Amino acid sequence: MRFLGRVAAVFVANLITLVFIAIVVAMLISDQGQAFMRHLGYDISPLVSAYHQSRIQEWKGPRAGRMTPIEITPNTNQSALAKSKPAPKIVDKTPDRHAIQTTLNTCRFWNDEYRKDGTDRSRGFRDAACSRYESLSGNDIGTILSLARAPQRKTTSQKISSNRTSQKNSNDRQREANCERLKEEIEYYDAKLRAGGDGSYMTYWRGERRKVSNKYSWECLRG
Repeated sequence: MRFLGRVAAVFVANLITLVFIAIVVAMLISDQGQAFMRHLGYDISPLVSAYHQSRIQEWKGPRAGRMTPIEITPNTNQSALAKSKPAPKIVDKTPDRHAIQTTLNTCRFWNDEYRKDGTDRSRGFRDAACSRYESLSGNDIGTILSLARAPQRKTTSQKISSNRTSQKNSNDRQREANCERLKEEIEYYDAKLRAGGDGSYMTYWRGERRKVSNKYSWECLRG
């Protein structure tokens, strides 16, 4: 009895898991689910489209295989009635312009993402969206936009060289700012000395100017 109880518990747990997975999949392929994923930054419309197409192929395949041709002999009366009936309206099978534009925008978006990160994920979404655009519009995607390639990875030596260059530029900017500040201090003390004043103040300003001037010569004028 315990063994049968465990088997039943496992069966019920698996059944609940399958039902939960089916509910999640149904929610994701719905319009609300796709809108929620787009809000999170994931466009699953190409995957949903591929899923629907695979389901359609699975549904059509077995039915087409079981169908047998039936030879029908036309009846004269029925032919006359058929001729008297008005011609059926021709259904316009032109693809929806909105759907074409949407797939094109999706293709462009993932193409830009692949140009930035170069990941297989971005490339897969881009190829799926661009293929769907070509199937809907009949146009070659290569004539509309330039498909991005994976960004080239920098070698270790290139990274080190780039870091050194950036560090040197940063040091140069700091040195220029420091030299500019020292020049302003020298001009400040020159203005004080030109204005004149008490002897003790004049001696103090000369000493301070000499310190700043020596620092400026050492840090800014040497090679």
